[in-house]
Amino acid sequence: MQIHDVQAFMAVVQNKSISKAAESLFISQTALTHRLKNLETDLGVILIDRGHGMKAMLLTPSGQDFLRIAKRWSALWEETVNFKAQGEQLILSIGAVHTLNEYIFPPLFLQLMQHSPKIKLDIYSEHSSTLLTSVEQRQIDIAFTWKDIVHPNLISVPWRTMPMVLLKCGDSKTTGKSVIENSSLDLGKEILINWCPKYKVWHDRYWPTELYSSYMKILGAPVMINIMKNTDLWSIVPLWLAKYAITLGGLTYHYLSDPPEDITCYTTIHKYPRPSTEKSLKIFMEYLNKFEI
Repeated sequence: MQIHDVQAFMAVVQNKSISKAAESLFISQTALTHRLKNLETDLGVILIDRGHGMKAMLLTPSGQDFLRIAKRWSALWEETVNFKAQGEQLILSIGAVHTLNEYIFPPLFLQLMQHSPKIKLDIYSEHSSTLLTSVEQRQIDIAFTWKDIVHPNLISVPWRTMPMVLLKCGDSKTTGKSVIENSSLDLGKEILINWCPKYKVWHDRYWPTELYSSYMKILGAPVMINIMKNTDLWSIVPLWLAKYAITLGGLTYHYLSDPPEDITCYTTIHKYPRPSTEKSLKIFMEYLNKFEI
């Protein structure tokens, strides 16, 4: 049974005339009659009484019963056509550490929202370990973390590497114009963020945890920036975060005489990504490669 045969039947029912039904479908009367015969042959019943001398075309009892099916069939076909016209529905779940989602990635997400066809985005902010577990379990498709990981099911590659600088209150005109001696820093005024294991090793080399106590330890940069304003507190942060912070006013950054190793952000995906997200992941990577911090 073909959809155009069902459509011919529906046109005859609506127009109550072979000629008018043919005109509505932009086909000849012969073609329409042929479609009706095909439908009746497929079903094994007569649907319409249309003999010579009959003033009106009447549905047979079988035709009346089939009309209910034909309406559902036509509605389902129309939904299928509309579904096909929409094209593939793209989805992507992205996870990143809080600092990236809070300060760096919003412009990237806005670009993705304007992509055609639309990509349904799910954005997650979590700690590095949680994000990596989520990728391994295929709960998210790509993660941005401070951790390089060796795992049989994951692919982790460097994305961006940035130097670490000293962020503090001050005139933005002094930004990046001086070098601060590590030994001159008052650890009692530090807001400590343990960015990654390598950073902690460097920090403990200068200020062993068992000998010194920082003013405050926090888990993420958003809180740190708000606390630091109009104080003599300081923190060591990636350069891209420092550049963002000075745009808020009242903050500046300086280089250190012996800085920690540059911090690297890694992208991690599953070795066998979900087939439904491969296309959207490829599109995202194209945007990401052009994205500038």
